Amino acid sequence: MFDPVTGLPNRTHFRRGAERLLTDMPADQRAALLFVDLDRFKSVNDTLGHAVGDMLLAMVANRLRAVAERFTATDQASPLLGRLAGDEFTLFLPELADKAAAERIARGVLFALSESFELADHDVAIGASIGIAWRPEHGATLTELMRAADAAMYEAKARGRGRVELFSDRLASELAERAQLEADLREAIDRRQFTLAFQPQVAIATGQIVAAEALLRWQHPRLGLTLPGSFIKRAEETGLIVEIGEWVIETIAETIARWGRMGIEQRLAINISARQLDQAQFFHQLRAAMHAASAPARLLELEITETLAMHCGEETLAAITALREDGAKIAIDDFGTGYSNLARLSALPVDRVKLDRSLIEPITERPQARAIVQAMIGLIHGLGCEAVAEGIETLDQAEMLRVIGCDVIQGYAIARPMPEEAFIAWSQGARRWAEAG
Repeated sequence: MFDPVTGLPNRTHFRRGAERLLTDMPADQRAALLFVDLDRFKSVNDTLGHAVGDMLLAMVANRLRAVAERFTATDQASPLLGRLAGDEFTLFLPELADKAAAERIARGVLFALSESFELADHDVAIGASIGIAWRPEHGATLTELMRAADAAMYEAKARGRGRVELFSDRLASELAERAQLEADLREAIDRRQFTLAFQPQVAIATGQIVAAEALLRWQHPRLGLTLPGSFIKRAEETGLIVEIGEWVIETIAETIARWGRMGIEQRLAINISARQLDQAQFFHQLRAAMHAASAPARLLELEITETLAMHCGEETLAAITALREDGAKIAIDDFGTGYSNLARLSALPVDRVKLDRSLIEPITERPQARAIVQAMIGLIHGLGCEAVAEGIETLDQAEMLRVIGCDVIQGYAIARPMPEEAFIAWSQGARRWAEAG
């Protein structure tokens, strides 16, 4: 019932105590729930170790107790403290005279945690972000209040950290939208409302298609064809990206096999999300699906963003390497937008590197941009990889990339993403054009 690190009530104990207080309150009694999340706790764990991190959590708990005691002496109300998990703490404030009382204790917590802690001969500064939910305006039950306080806390994080945020009508609307989006995504998975669009990647020297990027689309029953930018983040937050990924695995393997029976050999590239990259099992499932469908791995390409590739775990790396040994290609996506450790990049099993569109856009107007892209292409070739430029919107950009040595281009100037039948027709026409000229 008590957290062994801080001595505070644990999640179960806190919930029981808060729910009991809420049950006994008159319907119009004011109360407040505070969510406190430490701002820089992870860096303490990473640099000073978990033992020091536990010491810090115990010191944070002591400061919270001190603030609560001062509040009790002033306002004649006894807050209920708890540690939910990790670096998340809660304070439930019953029998409030007014909202100002909750704001005072929130400011007191913020001030107390903004002062440095002496730990292992170091002065450690962390700070905190705090979200507040009111009873009865933001909910009558603990679940409703926790959801509101959590949303307010994340708003405090998003607005710069080290601050207090109150739950608001705008946050309530965003919560409702996220809940609706999650419900819609679950229905989309059950009813298989997803589809794929295909955008060709063309060899700049010959004009022939060397691959096609398979892009996820959602046939939303009310909104129509929906792009992933509007739903992928929520899918990752809820874990639904795993089930969506399983659909993509199944569909890609089936598509490659079906096209093979039609006499079409076309490599397909798929994007790997952060959640999928954390799970080696995703790559094992992908490999198994390719074998089950009799789809040759040489017609599969995995695109992993530059930032994710830098933090790829050993187990995942081994699973990716196994796919590559089967014949699959591995591409680094969005290159030039994150931090690259070149030594690590050279050690990764990589075949192609895709330059981000933000690097390509100014190359026809700015000599410095051209010089940077040309240098990056030279670096990519030095790693033994193909250089791919995405986001090509004009033929002038394509010609400039040809002159400075890029291998493959992709973008609206070549072709927009298109449904399967349209892509097959386009690709056959493009091949005839390439062979003729």
